[in-house]
Amino acid sequence: MIQIDDAGWGCLVGGVVIGCYREPPELTLNTGGEFVSGVVAPGYFQNDNAEEPNRFARRRYLEEAAQIAATCLARLKASPAEEVAVCSGHVLDGVRGWLTSQGYCWHAARIAGVLQEEVERAFQLHLAELGFNVGYDLLTDHDRAGLFWWRQIQWLKGGDVNALAPNPARAAVCKTGWAAYPTWAYHPYSQARALAAHARRRSSRGRAYSAE
Repeated sequence: MIQIDDAGWGCLVGGVVIGCYREPPELTLNTGGEFVSGVVAPGYFQNDNAEEPNRFARRRYLEEAAQIAATCLARLKASPAEEVAVCSGHVLDGVRGWLTSQGYCWHAARIAGVLQEEVERAFQLHLAELGFNVGYDLLTDHDRAGLFWWRQIQWLKGGDVNALAPNPARAAVCKTGWAAYPTWAYHPYSQARALAAHARRRSSRGRAYSAE
């Protein structure tokens, strides 16, 4: 079976890694499986590309993710006859559409184990290549998500979370298309936290009203 997962969707820094893993045959489990990956570049999560304005708003990252998955499957010499399990993440919507168009019989699955670790380590390497070094434990520990976010804002602002503007070179490799980006990039950290909390409360009330 082949599994497909992603890493980095919720990280402000960097793009998103798409990883594919072919499990080893049951009789040769000691030989290990095959893992390949590719990166949806940070530019696909930005809206100020001169050649393609509003790239993130147009969700072009879905097409790019599908192309990366297609390349990874080609490297694995996969065929539509193989079973494919795909994580349910939104960034993989385009991948699922591509698999259907190519005749793959895929199913949604919760990815754990080898692929989850491999794709997270591939994302860790991607961040390091951008100059943002973070330990694997902090990257994957949900209980320390707040600290990881603080580290990202610290890096974006060149070391000072209370700076009133980001480092331009570092902003160029972040998901600046996020609606929340200006809040965190152009306000001191404590003020940004308050503004973000207010925005979440407003969003929550809006969802509650629409449900009524």
